[in-house]
Amino acid sequence: MNPEEVLRWIKKFGIDILSVTDHNSGSNCAAFDSAARKGGVIFIPGIEVQSSEEVHLLGYFPDIISLQNFCTVAVEPGIIKGKKNVPHQFGNQVLFDVSGMKIGEAEDLLSMPLSLSIDELVDHIHRFMGIAVAAHIDRGFSIISQLGYIPLELELDAVEIWDTNKIEKMQSSYLAGRDLNIISSSDTHYITMMKKPKMKFWLEGADVQSCLDCIKGDGTGRITIAANGKRDHRKRMEKYLQKEKKPSRRDWQSLYKH
Repeated sequence: MNPEEVLRWIKKFGIDILSVTDHNSGSNCAAFDSAARKGGVIFIPGIEVQSSEEVHLLGYFPDIISLQNFCTVAVEPGIIKGKKNVPHQFGNQVLFDVSGMKIGEAEDLLSMPLSLSIDELVDHIHRFMGIAVAAHIDRGFSIISQLGYIPLELELDAVEIWDTNKIEKMQSSYLAGRDLNIISSSDTHYITMMKKPKMKFWLEGADVQSCLDCIKGDGTGRITIAANGKRDHRKRMEKYLQKEKKPSRRDWQSLYKH
């Protein structure tokens, strides 16, 4: 998604804090950071990595350099080599420069698991001053769907629950006795899936580190999460596609066969 277009939608819904967590890639975060600074939005450099167990994990970092170093040391060597992306099957992997201009596409197939375990990825995230959040634990490709539980020795900083109506259930079933903060992000894959935020940060200082501390449960900041509203993104998608070329559907069956 083009950074400038995303920022227009961000302002439409009154969103003050944005993180872009591309799958196994942090390449576009510099472009979004630049756009966010111009638009007065706090940008948290991020990434969604997929472990060798096929667990999705979110990494949030204090700055672009920390994210880039994490990608250089952990992500890029962990990408399965020889598997190239097929855009018409799996979607385009567009790369932008800091001015928001398209400069090409990532060739490696980024939708596949990395060669690193979830333990290794958490350790690397912490090594580069990031925080590790178990992604959408109430959905597929999560630590719950893949492992069935959250290991006590895994040093997570927080968990993400997408459906806010499932927070109490997930707390009682999987988080009892664990001191882990809960966040609930949009997990937006198309621009028309964006809507009013369900999560609010209450902070003394409006900066990236304050957000990271708040997610971990450190400091004086806190998070409140509203109940899910109606899922009206389908109607917005239909309206959007009347003007735009329909995006390629990801053929996951072919992906895993490949």
